[in-house]
Amino acid sequence: MRRLTLALTATALCVLAAFALPAFALPAFAQTPPAPKPAPAEPRRTLLSVKDVMRHIVNPAAEIYWAHSGEVDDEKGANDRVPTAQADWNINIDTAAQIAEAGNLLMMDGRARDPNGPWKTYALALNAAGIAGMAAATAHDHDKTNDAGSAMYDACFQCHGRYIPRPKDSLYRHDIDKDLKAAGKPQK
Repeated sequence: MRRLTLALTATALCVLAAFALPAFALPAFAQTPPAPKPAPAEPRRTLLSVKDVMRHIVNPAAEIYWAHSGEVDDEKGANDRVPTAQADWNINIDTAAQIAEAGNLLMMDGRARDPNGPWKTYALALNAAGIAGMAAATAHDHDKTNDAGSAMYDACFQCHGRYIPRPKDSLYRHDIDKDLKAAGKPQK
């Protein structure tokens, strides 16, 4: 019994001594190694050109969003494309999120044409339209879903009109109100 008491006392003293001594007095195996220093962050770089961002991210997402929102006139009359099923609302949430993030991608160094000029304004408009589309689809709001789709279109149309050279007869150079009037359609 005496041996057990001495062994427990010796163990207790060792444990107390280990906590009482500074860390440098502990053997190397008992010391906590210092945390590794984080590697310096690599500068962000763009991998896709603006054209590729448009081709692979913006255009597919916008086309899918528009296919699930808005109204199309056909031979049968007005065809409302706003979702009714949850799966279709989820598609709009996903594609609107892609549009929102695409606005950020277009503002990155290496893509932004004039970072403090109209380019940024159009990219921010695209970003805001995507966020509005996500909110509208999440709330299952018919009118706001359509409004967000229109805002996406307007951001694209304005940017393309400024930054993409077009032929003289391109719709991007036309005054939409004059075109609607000439076509006999109501104007905004």
